[in-house]
Formats: sequence, structure tokens, C-alpha cells
Amino acid sequence: MTSDDFLGFLRQRHSVRTFSAAPVSHAVLARLVEAAITAPSSTNRQPWRFAVVTAPGLRQSVARAVRARTDEMKAIIGRSHHAEEFAGYGDFFHEPLESAAALIIPQYREYPDLIAQLIASGGGDPGAFSTAASMQAELCSASAATMALLLQAHAEGLGACMMAGPMVARAEICALLGIAEPWRMVGAIALGHPAGATPVRGRKPLERVVDWFESPGSAEARSDAERRGDWIKED
Repeated sequence: MTSDDFLGFLRQRHSVRTFSAAPVSHAVLARLVEAAITAPSSTNRQPWRFAVVTAPGLRQSVARAVRARTDEMKAIIGRSHHAEEFAGYGDFFHEPLESAAALIIPQYREYPDLIAQLIASGGGDPGAFSTAASMQAELCSASAATMALLLQAHAEGLGACMMAGPMVARAEICALLGIAEPWRMVGAIALGHPAGATPVRGRKPLERVVDWFESPGSAEARSDAERRGDWIKED
């Protein structure tokens, strides 16, 4: 695969929210997690775990918990002028879970902040520095693992949707799946075989998401500066 081929592969990946009734095999799910744990992690601590749920009753219990909490929120917001605004949006919190063949719940755990301890041992104030805790290093590592899992799902021909919405029922989901401290839930992934075509949402163009800091003499730097209108021509 060339670099352009791989970029094309990345561009094709998108969120899928509706799934067929076809199951996903244990072997495929194992490959998804195997892909996830190839991700980089701070100090190579690999601070992640994954709950993989295929049992129909348990899957529906998770979906019902999210729906119930969303309905509670909808009832409250319905008393405000934002009722219509939230009416359809809240359904995204639970609908993908209801038809998914599998749910994957990524988790992470925090470790003692060694950098902060070292600073304190020298009489310094850890609060004056950005240490591992303020960096949220373990959460960043688990997020990287989640992206690797989503890419493997795409390579397997599956559809997947990484969802923050289920966090509204975090307590209920953790109780259902036995997730307890020090482990913390990071959203949920709805997974399965896509039911029909899914429109691919556009992405912001590069010029809206990147600032280039290049050698002043490079053609790219000059072109970018001229586009912004701040290129100063030398005499």
C-alpha cells in the first residue's frame, strides 16, 4: 500500500449508525482489540481495557439505560426554548447502540503522577508545571487506541460509531459491565455490518485546521504568508 493509498483508506472511514442483523465473529472482534493495543501510550503503560459486549440481552440493557437517561434530559430540556433543538439530537445518544451487533466500551486508568512526585521531592510546586495528570496522558493513550480500533473495523468492512452520548448513563453502564475504579469508561463504540449506504460527511479543509511554521525561505511558507496577506517583500 502506498502512502496515497493509505490516505485514501483513511478518507473512506466514516461513522456508521445503522447496522444489519448480521453478527460479528469473535475472531474479528479479537483483531479489533489487537489493533487497538498497538497504539502508543505514555511511558508504555498501556492504560487501557475494553469491554466487548455481544450478548443480546446485555446489549439491549446498555441501550435502554442510555435511552432512559436521554429521555430524562429531553423531558427537562423540553420545558425550555431549546426543546426542538434537542428533540432529534438526543436520539443519537442511543439509536446506534440498539441495532449494533457488538458494543465496545473503551476504558482507561490513571497512574500516579511520577513527574509531579519528582518535582515535589526537590521542593518544587508540581502545580507550576504541566505534569502527567494535567496532560491527561492516560486518556490520550486510550483515545489513540480507540482510533486504531476504528481503523481496523474499517479494514474489516465493518461500520462503527464512536459515541460520547452513552456517557450520560455511565453509572448504569459501569454497573452492568462491572467497570470499577481505577478503570474509567471512555464513551462507547457501536459496531456491526452497515445497513445500506452511509453518507460520508465532509472534513474541514487543511487551511482551516493547520498553522504552518516553516523555514522563511521556503516556497510553501511564502505562499501561505501571501495567502494571509502578511508576506513582507525584501528590498
